[in-house]
Amino acid sequence: MIEARSLIGRFAAGLRRPTRRRFLAAGAAFLSAGTRAARSIEASAVAPKPIRWLAFYGATAEEAVLATYDIVVLDPAFQGSISLVADAGGKVCGYLSLAEIRMSDPLVARLDPAALLPENPDWPGTHRVDIRNPTWRSLILDVRIPALAAQGFTGLMFDALDTPPYLESRDPVRYRGMRAAAIELVASIRARWPDMMLIMNRGYALLPDLAGQIDAVIAESLMTSPGPRGEGFTWVDRHQLDLQLELLQPATRRNPPLPILSLDYWNPDDASTIAEIYRRERELGHHPYVATRSLDLIVPENR
Repeated sequence: MIEARSLIGRFAAGLRRPTRRRFLAAGAAFLSAGTRAARSIEASAVAPKPIRWLAFYGATAEEAVLATYDIVVLDPAFQGSISLVADAGGKVCGYLSLAEIRMSDPLVARLDPAALLPENPDWPGTHRVDIRNPTWRSLILDVRIPALAAQGFTGLMFDALDTPPYLESRDPVRYRGMRAAAIELVASIRARWPDMMLIMNRGYALLPDLAGQIDAVIAESLMTSPGPRGEGFTWVDRHQLDLQLELLQPATRRNPPLPILSLDYWNPDDASTIAEIYRRERELGHHPYVATRSLDLIVPENR
């Protein structure tokens, strides 16, 4: 079972670590040297038709409520009827990590041991994966995705795609080709399942190459995130927000622009702050959703 924490704050936590912060800054410089964040905001300001979406990792929910959204991201262990949600016309996307795996996952036994890389220090029990390894590619293409399609999912939400370029940037010799392998894997998924909606969570370093292969990108913890040590919530500082907006430029400059689904976290009882988050995200041309820390509660927008 994929736990809700698989999506929550993975990168937000990384922003507090110097190595990941430098990687984010370097990526922004590579994509738009000399470009100011204000120009990025201006490029994002033209919003297409609003998209109502949510990410929900609880085990059960009222299908009638989920069916009111245009895009629903669910954990594969969801116990409700996926077909009832999909039949309403929206896209139902299953969570899929493309670069990490929990050691409790029974499919670990199918992997070449050489495909397992060291544990992700931010998520005990979760190991990074050598995305270049043929057994991992086979697990994704021949096992994971067919199983999700059989469950009734009409789309996929890719997580952990920050990992391959991050590892290659840390050790260019050992991890040479990780970035290219990630791009090729997504392209293979698109070719094999052309009718599925493909959404990428972050993966900003890959956006220049994948903006034409995916249908939307999730900007997780763009403005707000769970606080340090799991206490409360916090606004992302302006410098980090500007860096992320620069990294999103391949999405905003695509013709037509790639939809940006912002995912922020806040106390569901604080309606006034949640309304402010929605307002700020929409000013940037994004399609927002504000969630609880564990993504186990549907939080409707209070208009």
